[in-house]
Amino acid sequence: DAGTSGAQFLKLGAGSKAGGVAEAYTAAADDVYSAYYNPAGLTRMAAPEFAAQHVSYFQDINYEFLAFAFPFDKTGDGVSGQALALSIYNLSVNDLETRTGDTLLASGFFDASDSAYALSYAYRLKKNFGLGATVKYIREKIDTESAGAVAMDAGLYFKPLADKPLDIGFTVRNFGSQLNFGGGKDPLPLGGALGFAYAFLPGLKADIDLVQYRDTSLILAGGAEYSRDFKHEMSGALRLGYTTHNKDVDGLKGIAAGAGLRYSRLMFDFAWVPFGDLGNTFRYTISAKF
Repeated sequence: DAGTSGAQFLKLGAGSKAGGVAEAYTAAADDVYSAYYNPAGLTRMAAPEFAAQHVSYFQDINYEFLAFAFPFDKTGDGVSGQALALSIYNLSVNDLETRTGDTLLASGFFDASDSAYALSYAYRLKKNFGLGATVKYIREKIDTESAGAVAMDAGLYFKPLADKPLDIGFTVRNFGSQLNFGGGKDPLPLGGALGFAYAFLPGLKADIDLVQYRDTSLILAGGAEYSRDFKHEMSGALRLGYTTHNKDVDGLKGIAAGAGLRYSRLMFDFAWVPFGDLGNTFRYTISAKF
């Protein structure tokens, strides 16, 4: 079924933290990026958080992500019983050449964009168990043609052993209607992800995700993050990961690397994700807690 789904931008992920560990973030999600990877992880937040991302892809393709998460109903352990999040995703490419015949000369230019607008809600049933769901409106536009669809994500977070630093996450993504371009209908990339995260040492966490969409084979992604606190409310992190998602592309692909720097409540994260012969991509993310 490769190539049979529309709205492929829904697979691109969100945030440089997850990008640096090759998108292995389903069980590790405990911040504003949970809105994409696992909405149940929003209940693990202790304070509201805002994030903004810019990604430079090859061929002048740009991808932006904005999100705000608001946890509330705090319990005695300092985290939240419920949470809400708003997020926006936008992939765009401008000044594509228009041709009306077999010619090297362009007759004009047009733009193309893919967008999603999402609302997430999470509820913590127990200290070690939470559920979450996301409803999103998807819109694709090519020149003067456009199509829309409605979809839903659902996820859960579970910590099986209170005395062990093991987290488990599961999500179902992009369950919804079809995109209709000029009478031709394309299904959304329905998929699921199962993730495991384990903290081996203070500051060292490893993540493994098993992901599959309706138009892909099983994807294995794994990564690790090492973080360290410095003086004056500052900390840093290094990340490394590998995924089989782009295994059919020639050249350097699959690996990912990133770094992060936090000062007080402000964080900056960067990730490098090569796509083989297609080129390199770079993610830049700024986030803040309130």
